[in-house]
Amino acid sequence: MRIVWRILTLALVLAVGTAVFQNQESLGRSVDFAFLHWRSSFILGFWLLFSFLAGALLFLMLDAWRNIRMRWEIRKRDQQIAELQRALDAKTPSPTPPAPS
Repeated sequence: MRIVWRILTLALVLAVGTAVFQNQESLGRSVDFAFLHWRSSFILGFWLLFSFLAGALLFLMLDAWRNIRMRWEIRKRDQQIAELQRALDAKTPSPTPPAPS
């Protein structure tokens, strides 16, 4: 599985590198950005990188919340399984060892 992730990561890096190489003139253009009273002008490549990183961070935050919830649920179910196992062990009699001859 690790090799699949490495291949996919390499493919993504190659795709982004190809896109940057083919669009060097456009990505170097200055772009104006306005949000409420804040105005800024940066290079288009910076805005693309910034938006990608912001989206990845947002995804990680939402995914972290889901992972925490799933771990809590797994811990709760593990406790239930342990309780049921103890109840089952208490109900079944232990086998008696054979009499020595």
